[in-house]
Amino acid sequence: MSSSRFLYSSGRVVFIQLLFVLCFLLLIGRLIYLQLFQDVFLDGQVLSRSHSEYSLLAPRGRILDREGTILAFDVISYSIGIDFSKFNKNKESISALSDILNVEEINLLTLISKQDYGFREIIRNISPKTKLALEQEGIKGLYFRKNLRRSYPQKNTTAHVVGLTDIDRNGIQGTELVFNNDLEGEEGRFVGIKGLGNTKIEGKRKEAKPGKDITLTIDTDFQSIAYHQLNKAIEKYKAHSGSVVIVQPKTGEILSLVSYPSFNPSNRKNIDDMSIFRNRAFIDVFEPGSVLKPIAMSAIIESQKEDLNSVIETSPGWVEVSGFRTSDYKDYGKLSLSQIISLSSNVGMVKLCSNQEIEHLTNYYKKFGIGEYPVSIMLPAREGFLPHHSEFTLRDKVSSCYGYGLTLSALQIAQAYIVFANNGYFKELKLLKDKLFESNKESQVISEETNRLITEMLEESVNSDTGTARAARVKGKLVAGKTGTAMESLKEDTSYTATFSGFVPSNNPEYLAVVVLHGLKGEESSGGRVAAPVFSKIMHEIYLLNNLEI
Repeated sequence: MSSSRFLYSSGRVVFIQLLFVLCFLLLIGRLIYLQLFQDVFLDGQVLSRSHSEYSLLAPRGRILDREGTILAFDVISYSIGIDFSKFNKNKESISALSDILNVEEINLLTLISKQDYGFREIIRNISPKTKLALEQEGIKGLYFRKNLRRSYPQKNTTAHVVGLTDIDRNGIQGTELVFNNDLEGEEGRFVGIKGLGNTKIEGKRKEAKPGKDITLTIDTDFQSIAYHQLNKAIEKYKAHSGSVVIVQPKTGEILSLVSYPSFNPSNRKNIDDMSIFRNRAFIDVFEPGSVLKPIAMSAIIESQKEDLNSVIETSPGWVEVSGFRTSDYKDYGKLSLSQIISLSSNVGMVKLCSNQEIEHLTNYYKKFGIGEYPVSIMLPAREGFLPHHSEFTLRDKVSSCYGYGLTLSALQIAQAYIVFANNGYFKELKLLKDKLFESNKESQVISEETNRLITEMLEESVNSDTGTARAARVKGKLVAGKTGTAMESLKEDTSYTATFSGFVPSNNPEYLAVVVLHGLKGEESSGGRVAAPVFSKIMHEIYLLNNLEI
């Protein structure tokens, strides 16, 4: 009995020993196999479970005005995500999210109702203040990711010239788009390992390279003045849209560029009409009407075909060319060249232009920038329409002399009138202060004597008791300018475009401005009644702002 128990116990021990030896051999074999054949796989597993790699956001360059005022810059924001393994889809959580994020509960439920596991980002670009409010609410299952978003402190005032970015801070309009490569910078990179508690242990780090700042010629104060005065006029006269361009004649720098309607680039949620994004000062081209008469008159004077002391008979207040009748506001009788401009006589311009060669006129139009793409601006624009001289009929020729049959933008009118404000010399407009983009294009378009005569005509248009631009006067300053009123068609209804273009003071111009309002109806729809007063108010405020005597 005892012998049997002994053998049984000894056998069990031997069995256990053999089992241990076998397990040990299997373990050794497995280790050898892993070492020889699976070392790459294991390295990858270790690396994937301890590796930490992510990009470092590059701050986008700022957009600044001429004085360094910030027009666009990056601010810290956060994205919100949900970990569905921890988030409770109860009424309290949904209601709290809705209140803090200012999002309808039904929209939140739509986002999260179809998912019960994993992670999902539900909203981007919330402010640090909103993030703090959510954290204080104590809603489980929320996680936050730090971002950068674009901010536009000047809001509607500079929207069209500055432009905007998409949600990923890529430029999609205006300066943001055109100079996207300069502004966007270069992302950095972090590569390290994860320590205990998922902490990041420093490894290789390449810092992000911020984007380049872009400085515009715009003056934010001038921009604000022009925006608010244009806005008031559009509301008062029930215009469809409008624009203002203010230029420094000596340099060609654009000080203000306003389009209406405008938008807030930082808040685009409720915008339905995509046309609101259009930079009307650059894109909207139209028949300018009488604002073009001084340009045609300068070509007439330069041709030397007309005696400067000529008196033109405009009675009975209309004239017919090629079966087409052109009329004046009333029968002005006999007019001098200067009176034709100051009283804005269509009949007088038709009779003067009838003697001009078509090619001579179109060549001068081109010299003033009409029908030419404004390359120096660098933002998207339109060149307008100027037919080739071979396509001009007699009717087209005489119509062009009072601003019909060709089209310009507000920007192109400013570009043309800079010739008169710059002693007869064409100077390209510019929107960027950076010298790399500075244009040297400057050419004499008309003689200084012709320019003097045209300037005197423009002064008479503003300062005589019968001039159409009387409402453009600025107290204490001599203004030179011209009104324009042109028929247009919006949505099958007849309406008018009212324009004024002028500079001040006329003997040493500091500012040139163009004011345009579209879609006007009724008696108050002319350049003299609508656009000229806007010019006057803008210049009055600018001189007050600069503490200049007025």
